[in-house]
Amino acid sequence: MFNWTVRQLKTQLWPLTLLAVTVLLCALTAWLLIWPAYQNPSSRMYTSKLGYATVFRQTGKPFQVKTAIAAERMIESNFLGEGLIQSEPIQVPMIAMAAIKKIHVQEGDPVKKGQRLVELDDERIKLRIEAAHAALQTAKAEFERVRVGSVNILLDERPELDSIQLESAENEARSQKVILEKYNRLLDRGSISNKKWLEQNIKATEADVQFRKLKLSTKFALEGKENSMRIAEATIREAEMAWRHRLAQLADYISYAPADGIVERVLVHEGEYNQDPGRPAMMLASGIWFEANLDQTALGQIEVGNRVEVRLSAYQDRIFGGTVERIKPLVNFSLGGPETNRPIRPLGTGSPEWPATFAVRINLEQTDAMVVPGLTGFARIANQRKNICVPRGTVTATSGNRGIVFVVNEAEDGCEPRDVAVGWTHEGWTEIRDGLKPGEQIIIDGFQVLEPNDRIVCQLIDPPADIATLRAQTKTAPRNSQDTSKGGLEDLTLSNLP
Repeated sequence: MFNWTVRQLKTQLWPLTLLAVTVLLCALTAWLLIWPAYQNPSSRMYTSKLGYATVFRQTGKPFQVKTAIAAERMIESNFLGEGLIQSEPIQVPMIAMAAIKKIHVQEGDPVKKGQRLVELDDERIKLRIEAAHAALQTAKAEFERVRVGSVNILLDERPELDSIQLESAENEARSQKVILEKYNRLLDRGSISNKKWLEQNIKATEADVQFRKLKLSTKFALEGKENSMRIAEATIREAEMAWRHRLAQLADYISYAPADGIVERVLVHEGEYNQDPGRPAMMLASGIWFEANLDQTALGQIEVGNRVEVRLSAYQDRIFGGTVERIKPLVNFSLGGPETNRPIRPLGTGSPEWPATFAVRINLEQTDAMVVPGLTGFARIANQRKNICVPRGTVTATSGNRGIVFVVNEAEDGCEPRDVAVGWTHEGWTEIRDGLKPGEQIIIDGFQVLEPNDRIVCQLIDPPADIATLRAQTKTAPRNSQDTSKGGLEDLTLSNLP
């Protein structure tokens, strides 16, 4: 019987061995693959009807989650934009109409404000200045002649002479009037004839008329001389202004640099004649700055004074520091180069998108002679502000600038989803613009498997900036004695989930 049993076993050895190996492989597969996936929240098996979370939820046990206190911190955002070194083009005009005598600079020369650039022939203007000065001296001499009354055409404007004649006429009229009064008394007594009285009356009347005429003439002479003096003074001022005007024109025969810069182009040559007043003699490139074109989404996100790092294609190993000096809030269709006439996404691959940018002027702090207009590069503008921030990954169901954050409801041992406005994301932190208040407790890990009315147990921690770092720390952390003592499903908490 025993021998028969041994023979049967020998005949069934290979099937039994195959069965044992199969059972062992199935056990290893279940232990190494199925069981970790069963308790992995990111797997479909975990959230299935017979999954780990369902079984855990049926036992009535709370889910353990990681939480943190919502607090304010500094958040930074960087904006990138292409651009190029630019300068202000300045025209240096030639005002006077004259031959070009001397050009003192060439293209590419650096110039300082007030430096002499172009000289015109000033011989003729100097002659005009001498003529204007002679006219001024003539006007002054004419004023003296009017003042003393020696001008022939102004014989009737001598109030001093008329005053003497007026005084004599006044005395004569007074004397004739006294004689006439005596004649009146003699006529009453009959001592003189009527003829004598009439002759005296005529003399007195003529003397009075002469006095009145000289009085009126003296008035006209006085007023006329005052006006003649004003005319002479105005003539002096006019001649003086003409002389000063000629002197000012002499300054236009030399063109100076209106600002520091570099001579970009020289448009004239020595010996040419300037026929057009205001004709540009040369072009200067004044000032150096970097103008970057940023996407329209950055409009309103940056401010004047923000720190900037500029990298130029010609100096890739250098970083030029600077600050935002001016923001041009005009959105145009530019990619940092020529104006575009086609969308950046070709038709057939989705909705066409036109590039929409705006320009930002950046003042460079440290430049040298080799930083010249036309160099291309890009700028990184950093902006900081203080607001409520949560670790990246805490916000779920993000759409546009909105998302969901799970806030702990301590009164009900649960949580509630909260709609929040999402701002910047930087170095593992996401800014919450609206929807959270400082001091509220939020779930930063473990909310992925929660359903409404699930109970939770909070583990308040000081989270790192990145949820991935938090999960890596949780995965490598040993279970505590409280978890291992309970055994069974209570031992399978979220603290051990990857």
